Amino acid sequence: MGMPLQSRAHRDTPPRTRSMSLAGLLCLWLGCLLLHGGAAKPLGPPCPCPDYLQSDCDMQGFADGPVPAGKSFYIDFARRLCTCGPSGNITCASRCPAVPAACAAVGSPMADGCPQCICYDEDELPVPAGAVTARGAQVCTCPPQGGQLQCSGSKSEE
Repeated sequence: MGMPLQSRAHRDTPPRTRSMSLAGLLCLWLGCLLLHGGAAKPLGPPCPCPDYLQSDCDMQGFADGPVPAGKSFYIDFARRLCTCGPSGNITCASRCPAVPAACAAVGSPMADGCPQCICYDEDELPVPAGAVTARGAQVCTCPPQGGQLQCSGSKSEE
């Protein structure tokens, strides 16, 4: 019984409409294929990975070929960002702010690993410039240029 219903459905649809549907689907498929092919093209020339960055390129997923234009990857424990530019060369820039020339001591007390002005406390641990810390009953501040902790208040030994 199911066969006559299917046959009747095909007979009720004009042949021209069916062929236009097929042609429409074919055009849609070709259009999607062309759009997909166009989207896969890189924005510019790919950048060959220089020898000194090859291990970083490999670890960041560019081991099988050059870095596509506009793509970036991190090096130096994520302190530098390298990008493939439109010229076809990879350029790397620091993600850390510049350390002032007046810094008396430089270290990396924060988890981001960026260097900054610091002081060392009595346990030789870095204290960021501008930070306030307690040393027993004393309150100590690291000056903006780093160097020596400046403490005030009574000493814990007294």
